[in-house]
Amino acid sequence: MSVNPPALVLVTGASGYIASHIIAQLLEAGYRVRGTARGAKLDAIREHYKSNPNFEAVQIDDIDFSSALQAGKAAPVEQLQGAIEGTLHVLREALAAGVHKVVVTSSWAAVLDPSHKDAFTGITFTEKNYGQATREDLINGNHNPLYTYCGTKILAEQAAWKFAEEHPEIDLATINPPFLYGAYAANPGQGPASLGSNILLYQLIAGKPGRPLPPQVPPAYCHVKDAARAHLLALKLPKLPAGADVRDKRFLVTAPEPALWTETVRYIAEKHPELKDRLPMLENAPPLPGPLSTTDTTRAREVLGITEYVGLAETVDETIQALLELEKSWK
Repeated sequence: MSVNPPALVLVTGASGYIASHIIAQLLEAGYRVRGTARGAKLDAIREHYKSNPNFEAVQIDDIDFSSALQAGKAAPVEQLQGAIEGTLHVLREALAAGVHKVVVTSSWAAVLDPSHKDAFTGITFTEKNYGQATREDLINGNHNPLYTYCGTKILAEQAAWKFAEEHPEIDLATINPPFLYGAYAANPGQGPASLGSNILLYQLIAGKPGRPLPPQVPPAYCHVKDAARAHLLALKLPKLPAGADVRDKRFLVTAPEPALWTETVRYIAEKHPELKDRLPMLENAPPLPGPLSTTDTTRAREVLGITEYVGLAETVDETIQALLELEKSWK
């Protein structure tokens, strides 16, 4: 009697923060996983997953994903042009290889104005919200890195949806989480620059005593394991019926409570009194620029089945502990 092998899932950027959690959950669920990486990161993920026969690492050297989809090399690209053209290239090569189901890790940033000003206007975001950005604005404007990041996410996701609308064979879903916190599924590397979005929590415990509280970023957050779980749930969804709006598979996944720095610092001080001298001052903390906006996660609940999220206290506890352990390993 023939037995079908487990389904194979290609995960690009396999050494990344959320990607490593997605891989861990895929393997636990019984999938075979092919992860792409380049340079030293390739050796690192091979070493990390060496005991699991269902994981295969594939070297990437350029933007050609066609062989990785079939069994060879590939390359993600960085910065604005790479984010947009890289996304489209993966979709084109997936289509050419007969791979029609694609789950894209987008971002809650893609629903915002790139300046983040609407995160403090008291509105409620849904899957129907899209931030507005142009290539010209991002290339020629004098913007901070966070503005450019948000604008890049907006344009890359819009390009993906346009491709899916033009190619109904593609079964596309996007997962749009906000800032991700939580422990690492694999060692992220050396130094604070390797921390990903966890650097926002690390800045609360790393600095000179008596420094002011860092500026409040949009406080929406999601535990990284919840965001990874959303990818697996989206992977299992059936294809939408003909005539449906392909964008009905866009999902916002966000924990219900905000991660405000004032409350977070107070909580860390209470749970980790040994870090008292590493925390910023709360005196004279600037007020929020406006009323907090919220996120409606109804579709993630009703379609994906995500009814609960890891809470803020557990998320902060886990992340701070992970960061303190990582510090010990840094050279």
